Amino acid sequence: MQESYLSGAKKGNIYTITFNRPAKRNAIKVEMLTGLCEMVENQSADSDIRAIILRGEGKMFSAGVDFNSLGAEVGLFLRDAAAGGTGLRALIYRFQQYLNRLEAVEIPIICAMHGRALGLGIELALACDIRLMSEDCIWSMPELKLGVIADVGGTSRLSRLLGPGRAMEILMTGREYSAQQALDWGLINYLYPADDLIGQAENLARDIASTAPLAAGAVKKIIKRGDGVDLMTQQDMEVNHNSILLRTEDFQEGITAMMERRPAKWKRK
Repeated sequence: MQESYLSGAKKGNIYTITFNRPAKRNAIKVEMLTGLCEMVENQSADSDIRAIILRGEGKMFSAGVDFNSLGAEVGLFLRDAAAGGTGLRALIYRFQQYLNRLEAVEIPIICAMHGRALGLGIELALACDIRLMSEDCIWSMPELKLGVIADVGGTSRLSRLLGPGRAMEILMTGREYSAQQALDWGLINYLYPADDLIGQAENLARDIASTAPLAAGAVKKIIKRGDGVDLMTQQDMEVNHNSILLRTEDFQEGITAMMERRPAKWKRK
């Protein structure tokens, strides 16, 4: 079932994953999360892939979680009062791990949002490495209007990215915001006209693909896993990663290509 809601396409060194449920505003079912993780992780086995683009089909990126799908999962535990919520906590941890798996993949992931991006759609974007929006994109995190919080890393990642004050405003009001506000606050890297969004995402992915893939993966790990640690610990991470990279075939190829003034031929070795 998940395959009908997700499509993947390889174009050179870039792999594009598309939410393909436009009739339901690309509302995210549980099987879409599991399928997305598998599709992303499978690209690690393809030595050609240097970057991944995540996008949505139809009028919007995603309206957030599919409440019917979520209700089926949560409903199993609502009568579990005697267990003190243990089952619900385990369920939420499982959902969090789906997005953590995206962060763990060393291939850079670009999230291109258009139309609307709500709730779980924003949480998913926060787990990606670079975020883009179309100029007409409206986004929000409305979970508090339903009496719950953004618990799939949304509250924690948003506050780390934008700071506690801005994150509390966004989460506590449930307001809708413009793409320009997302750019001004640092939620996204760039905004583009809707017709240019995917083309610009591909341009960015091609620039990433031209750099050394092992080094790009190291940068991702140092920045993602180093968030919140002290400076010296993060610098130790730099030392350890570069002590490996300096012994790779790709480093030798990078030096040779620079001296010969030609594009490098990376092997991920």
